[in-house]
Amino acid sequence: MFDPSEPFYLQWHITDRCNLKCRHCYRDAPKPELPAADLDRILAGFLELRRRMPQEHARVQVAGGEPFLSEQLYRVLEKASAAGLQTRILTNGTLIDRAAAAAVKKAGCGFVQISIEGSRAVHEAIRGPGSFDQALAGARRLREVGVPVTFAMTLSKQTASELPAVLALAKEHADRVGFHRLVPCGKGEGMAAELLSPEELRAAFVRILEFKRSEPGIEVPLRDPLWRPFLDKLEFSPVMAGCSAAFGGVCVESDGTVYACRRMPMPVGNAARTPLAELWDSPGMRGLRDRSELKGRCGRCAMRGQCGGCRAVAWACTGDPMAEDPQCMRRPTVLDRMYLWTLARAFPHREEPGGGG
Repeated sequence: MFDPSEPFYLQWHITDRCNLKCRHCYRDAPKPELPAADLDRILAGFLELRRRMPQEHARVQVAGGEPFLSEQLYRVLEKASAAGLQTRILTNGTLIDRAAAAAVKKAGCGFVQISIEGSRAVHEAIRGPGSFDQALAGARRLREVGVPVTFAMTLSKQTASELPAVLALAKEHADRVGFHRLVPCGKGEGMAAELLSPEELRAAFVRILEFKRSEPGIEVPLRDPLWRPFLDKLEFSPVMAGCSAAFGGVCVESDGTVYACRRMPMPVGNAARTPLAELWDSPGMRGLRDRSELKGRCGRCAMRGQCGGCRAVAWACTGDPMAEDPQCMRRPTVLDRMYLWTLARAFPHREEPGGGG
């Protein structure tokens, strides 16, 4: 499934180098980096693929590792912007001094996403000493030069109680705030026990929805596929049409390796050697797009076409990308539905503008 209002994206990990060692990072062994000529070839391949897609817009979101360690960062941003693509940076925020903020602005970057996991103690338990103040300083410097900032939080048992802290920080230091589920892969491979239960995830979703209602000045994208069943039959639906893996975009690693989703490292080829349009039609990509192959509760669910569950979480927990999403809360109680219906009535119906979570 796809939402034509959402930009078709290239999540481009241009470097594996990083200055932090976050305990839940989905990255593992570092890969080499490509020369500028190969980066140009990949960007040209994405532009070719993008022309085949039904989405109205397209976006390049530059990630790492830590993208501010790459000598190619601003060159990639400038070339993508010159080609008419929206651009974003996904960063830990700790390396953004005033010169970097000015360079981001000059390169035409539309948004910078900074990871924030909670209050100082919890954030630094995950990301390392000093990282909290550095990230907030980076956000402040970007906003001073007119670059909007998104805070991104990873939801886990360690961080769920920090939702109020992150929401309060977003009100003061950010323009948007988004939430992603923990995917136990890469350095976080042994963290499956820290996945939220369906009930805990539902409670987090309720808190996020309450904040979205009470703070209309801050964007709160609802990108997780489980928002679909969570808000089923409510008069409120500004969400993507399910898991975006192999539908909404493509991921390219620092060495050119291509995945449907970076949190599901199942390679389908290398974009430095094979055109992305050809890899988009590969058996691996086509298989993920076949929702009739979903298994377990996801395979039996009436909403498999609109949701499909998170394929990365399913893969990380079972080794099977078509297994059921273990965090689905498809059977809410009547009281839950009444409460959410009341919340939803307070929202005007509007579509989210395009962007990453």
